[in-house]
Amino acid sequence: MRNIMVPNWKQLYRALILALLGMPGLGTFVQISWTGRVLAGHRITFTCSSPCFPNCIYTWTFKGRTINGNTLTWTPDGLEDSVELQCTVRNPKTGISSTTINILEIKNEMFVQTSPPNTVPSVNQPLNVVCHGASSGDPEGPSDLIWYKDGQKVTLRENMQLQQNNLTLHFDSLLPSDAGFYQCETYLPTLQIHVFSLGYLLSFDPWKVNISGPDAVFPGRLSQFTCLTSCTLNTECTVRWEFRGGFPMGTFLSAHVNHLRWTPSTPGTFQNFTCIAENPAAGRSAEATKMVEVKGDSLSGSAAERPSGLDSLIFIVGLLFLFDW
Repeated sequence: MRNIMVPNWKQLYRALILALLGMPGLGTFVQISWTGRVLAGHRITFTCSSPCFPNCIYTWTFKGRTINGNTLTWTPDGLEDSVELQCTVRNPKTGISSTTINILEIKNEMFVQTSPPNTVPSVNQPLNVVCHGASSGDPEGPSDLIWYKDGQKVTLRENMQLQQNNLTLHFDSLLPSDAGFYQCETYLPTLQIHVFSLGYLLSFDPWKVNISGPDAVFPGRLSQFTCLTSCTLNTECTVRWEFRGGFPMGTFLSAHVNHLRWTPSTPGTFQNFTCIAENPAAGRSAEATKMVEVKGDSLSGSAAERPSGLDSLIFIVGLLFLFDW
């Protein structure tokens, strides 16, 4: 009588799990890491890692560029609140690749404010607008500070002056034409980069509202919108968002005070965002609406369409418990 070999299922499953853990195509343990906060004007290094390091090939996709290697060094310039960082790992032996995507939130310590703070601009009255936080960690210090109004360099007129090494933009007497969105820019010699501040909306109406953010977005990519108000948030007014014409369709939506973050999912559609600044006790309010177009096709094979690393890890741990390993 022939002996029939009964397979050891536990060993087979154990081998399978070990293979899954080491397979970059599964995407479970490919991750992007960094140390510290992501700050405008500060250099930071990102590291992409996986179990097959250093035998795999690492490729970054970042702001429309492709960079090779498992590390990426970048200095944010303050023009963005968030960016998408993507790392792809490919095993040259198997040809299998895996991609992970991180959305980076960028903090900006450089901002524009009136002096003294919360000063309400008035026509024919003096005003100081100050650029704060321009002294960054650059050993040589900042240089060539430039002021912008509505995205254009400020042209000084007779009743305007630059003071305190250009950190203060002084108006002897405000004109209605001085209303606008002001930013400051500085150059960091050591890092060889220009850094832009958060802006200040100069308005003679304390209830003026505007929404900043892209006019067009893409499925699977995170975008941020900011409600700019000339009234002081949580002191003179509060802010809320409304979605007139339909709720935003997507994989992620977050509205926190005057910031709204959204990852759309349906191309070829339009979305209205309405920001309302109000003070019910004073009986005052103002609002602004922005129409955003969702362009392009859905990102095939994007991280939003794949099981996350946590889902895959839960699956593997479940196998371990199921087969008592």
